Amino acid sequence: MLTLFLLRHAKSSWDDASQQDFERPLANSGRKACALIGEFIEEKGIDFDLVLVSTALRTRQTIELVKEQAKFRGEVRYDERIYEATVSQLLDVISQVDSDRESVLLVGHNPGIEELLALLTGEQQRVTTANFAKIKIKATKWSASLANKGTLDWIVRPKEI
Repeated sequence: MLTLFLLRHAKSSWDDASQQDFERPLANSGRKACALIGEFIEEKGIDFDLVLVSTALRTRQTIELVKEQAKFRGEVRYDERIYEATVSQLLDVISQVDSDRESVLLVGHNPGIEELLALLTGEQQRVTTANFAKIKIKATKWSASLANKGTLDWIVRPKEI
């Protein structure tokens, strides 16, 4: 059994209209949401074998702040393919994870995160900024066909913590 955690980046700032989407930083509210998610991860004792993160500024800042608060030790790997990825591109990224990694966190963007959750679990869930989901997958290898093999254990929203 594999476990995939999904984290959509926290709320980004739109203060500078001339800034390219890729370089948008987190808003103050996004930073606060990261702290809440990090506290949740620490309280639940969640750790990851691998963390895959989009290279966009807001996702890098999200994982840095969450990791700082949660104090998890898993390897963090930045992957440019996650930025603006379709669900099939996200599946491709996941399929390349080594089979000895049982617990993986993917930090990315919508619509890819929502579509991936739906494909894996068959459930339509709204995944807003800084939402954190846990999916159990009935497979032994990340390279297997994962469609509809997942069960959504939970989804946590900062406003609910």
